Parts: sequence; C-alpha cells; structure tokens
Amino acid sequence: MGKAKEEDLPNPNQGFLYYLMDRHMWIFTIFLVPVSLIYDVYFKIYTLFNLWKDSQKAYMDHDKKVEDVQDQVKDWIASGSTVPMCTARPGWKSISIQRLHYKDRLHKIRVDMSDILSVDEKKRIVRVEPMVSIGVLNDYLIQKGWTLPVVPELDDLTIGGLVMGGGIESTSHKYGLFQYICQRFEMVLSDGSRVYCSPTERPELFSAIPFSYGTLGFLVSVDVDIIPYKPFIKLTYHPVKTLKEVCNVFTKVTNDPAVDSVEGIMYSLNEGVIMSGIFVDKCDEPSKLNNFGRWYKPWFYKHVETFLKSDGLDHEYIPTVDFFHRHNRSYFWMMQYIMCFANNPVFRFLLGWSMPPRFSFLKLMRQNIVPKEQNYRFVIQDFGFKLETLEEALLFTDDNTRVYPIWLCPTRHVVHKGLEKYSMFHIQDVHVDVGIYGESPLRNFDPVVAQKRMERWAIDHEAYVAPYAETQLTIEEYYEMFSFNLRIYEKVRKELGCEKAFPHIYEKISKLGRS
Repeated sequence: MGKAKEEDLPNPNQGFLYYLMDRHMWIFTIFLVPVSLIYDVYFKIYTLFNLWKDSQKAYMDHDKKVEDVQDQVKDWIASGSTVPMCTARPGWKSISIQRLHYKDRLHKIRVDMSDILSVDEKKRIVRVEPMVSIGVLNDYLIQKGWTLPVVPELDDLTIGGLVMGGGIESTSHKYGLFQYICQRFEMVLSDGSRVYCSPTERPELFSAIPFSYGTLGFLVSVDVDIIPYKPFIKLTYHPVKTLKEVCNVFTKVTNDPAVDSVEGIMYSLNEGVIMSGIFVDKCDEPSKLNNFGRWYKPWFYKHVETFLKSDGLDHEYIPTVDFFHRHNRSYFWMMQYIMCFANNPVFRFLLGWSMPPRFSFLKLMRQNIVPKEQNYRFVIQDFGFKLETLEEALLFTDDNTRVYPIWLCPTRHVVHKGLEKYSMFHIQDVHVDVGIYGESPLRNFDPVVAQKRMERWAIDHEAYVAPYAETQLTIEEYYEMFSFNLRIYEKVRKELGCEKAFPHIYEKISKLGRS
C-alpha cells in the first residue's frame, strides 16, 4: 500500500475557535491554567466531601464493605433483576477517552473500596481494594522498600481498572501485563455470593476476569506481587535511524535477560530512540544523574528526542520514583495538543508544579470544548502486534495515520503456571504495544475508516486492539480477534448466570456495541 503524498492539513472554513486552538494555543494560557487548577481543587474537595458523606462506610473494615456490596446485589435480585448491573463510579472519572453512556441505563452498585489491606513481605504480596490508585499504592510501597513489578505511569489508574481493563509498562517484557502479577481475586458474583479465585482455586474464573470489564462480577480485592525497590534506573538511549535498525535494536534489548525496562519512542517512520534500563541501588556516576521529577524539567519525550543527535549509545541515571512518572506531566505527548505552551521553559519554571491537569478535566475539555474538527482527526489507540511483525506493522501504521510520536512497549505472555490451556497466546510470545496518540496530518483522513482498516489488519496478523481505547469492531470481528479468550469468558459467564446480571463485554468496549 503506497503512502499518501499530501501531509499538510487542509484549510477549510473550520471556524474561529478551531483557528485559535490550531494556531494560537498560547491565548488559552490565561484561562486553561487557572481553570485546570480550580478543577483540581474542586476534584479534591469533591473527593473529601464524599469521604465525609460516606464516612460510616469509609471506616468499615473490609468484610463489612464486601457485605454492603452483597446486600446491594441481593436488593437488585429482590427488585426483579430486570436491569443489568454496573459499578456506580461516574464515567467522567474513568481514565479512558470513551463516553460511558451505557452506565445511564444500568443498575448502579456502589463499590466504595479504596484501602490498602495488608502487605506480606515474606510472601511478597500486597492485598488491596479495587479503587486504590496505582499512584497511592506505589508511593505507599516505596516507603516500605517495595514496589510493583509493573507500574503504569498515570497515577489515577485504579487497581481494579488495571485488572479488568489491562495494564502495561516498560517492565512488561519481563513480567507481562498487570494481570500476570496478580495472584488472587476476591469477587461478589451475580447471586450475591463472595468467592476467591487464583491459579489453583476456580482457575477458569481467575483466567476470565482480566479484560472482562466488570461483566463477571464485582471485584472487591486483589493480591498483587511486590518486589524490592531500587532507587535508581540506569537508562541507556539507543538512537536508531532506519526502520531495520529500529526493529533489530528493539528485538535485541527485549530479549536481553539483564534488561529490566524496554520502551521506544518513534519520531518518524525511520527515526526513534529505544531505551533499555536496569534498576540499581546507587548512582555510580553523579555527573550522569538526572533528577527528572523536578517541576522545571522538560517533557520526557522531548528530552528523549535530544538523543537522536547522538552518534552512539548514551546513558544517564534517573531516580526510580521519577522514572515511574516520566510520561505523567505530558500524558505521553497529548498535552501538546491542549497546552503546548506547558513545555516552554518560562512556563515550566513558573507553573510547572501545576502540571498535569487531571485526566478527567482534559477528557471533559476534549469532548465538550475542543472543536469537533480537531477531535475528528485524532487517533488514540494501542495495538498489540507480534514482535516478529513489528516492521510490517510500523509501515502499515505510518501509511494509515502518519501520527508521530508513537510509543513502543513490549509485553511477554508469562501466564501463571498451570493456566497455559486458558491463555489466548502461546507462552512467552512477545507482542509490542504500538501506542498511536495524536492528530493525523494526512489529507482527507477518516479516523473510522483508518481504525477499521487497522483492526482488520490486526485480526489477519494475530494482533489485537486495546479494549480501553475506542474501537470500531463489529461483534463478529470482536469474536474473531479474541476468539480463544472469549470461549472461556462465555463459559464462565453462563455458569455464573451473568447474562441478565451484567452487560456483555462487547457492549462496553466497542463504539458500535454501545450504540
């Protein structure tokens, strides 16, 4: 398939607001920064108010909170159970670009569970409730000298969301997706019963829960692996100047057992920087220390881009806690479309401490303030392509979107021992998350057509889309893409009587399914 020759944006009569946001975003500084700060204060007050309002429940022990969920489910059954259930968490809190309209027509169950229950250092397990955020949990563990093997960057992601919707990080080539570091789930089922599942206890249910989006029951606690915390990461930058070199270097570092962290940022089809990291106990070269977490530092992807000018490998030491949050201030590179001035040195020194705005604020702005013409040209999706097809996948992605930068992150399928027969992938297979986030410069770009074309290509090449992003899959295509995993899901769903109790997962994750 040939590349489009015209890459400049067309210039139709798109309206004054579009013109300002496209060409003079700096004008919005005068209200975006204070509005985002006000929104952040509002969110904190809103959270405190709800904690006060529900203080009796907030101070319940875990068993009593589970009983509260059970009672709500039993009340639903007694009412006739005609409307399927979902959690009562508002859609605007979701770390997803999707409009969760389906919640408006479902029966809402309050799952007020945001406590860290216990840390077993001998077994290397932390037990948490599902509404605990990854930021809160990891900060808590670091104080005790521990961390999680997989730490997704966005602080507001919840443990329940990472279990039910998926989670990946630059350590996933070693530990797998977030679900693979979970050892036990506690659930409240559609009949109000409380059950536990693990690789040895109800293994089919345990295997079906990840990516089920709350359609098999209500998650009420999770046992997650922990590992010793090392305070620094030695990060090596590999500048690559050809597509062949991209794939060769990326494959090499992904398969290197000594490497703890692997990711890449592509700035064009042929240019990018592959990063390999090793967590260490101390910084052996003080002159190479980069305290990246300080408010005045540049956005991480812009810092990484400077290594394109290097003739060979370069490295530096970054405090691990800063590394965990490296994409947080700029939400990878999506902030450039809303607050591009936020990476200006003057802004960083004066107001860098105020970044980032809450994701829900940006989501609200994107859906209600940003002109539809700008939203229409956006691609926000993650594809899991097989490592051996990476070159072909990058060519196909470039041909269809021409969006850059894009994120590369490998994940290995390290399925729990004994559960291999339930896995939709071959054990130790490596897929590469190709994160496409941005506005396409292609003339006459149609995101629906492009998305459907890429989804079809993914199906034909044993790849998959991330269900937490927007998809255009038909029900037939969805079953084709996730066929093996869905067989287990449907079996468990039928055995647990979920057909009337919860919507089907397709009705939650696909734009067509929600319509």
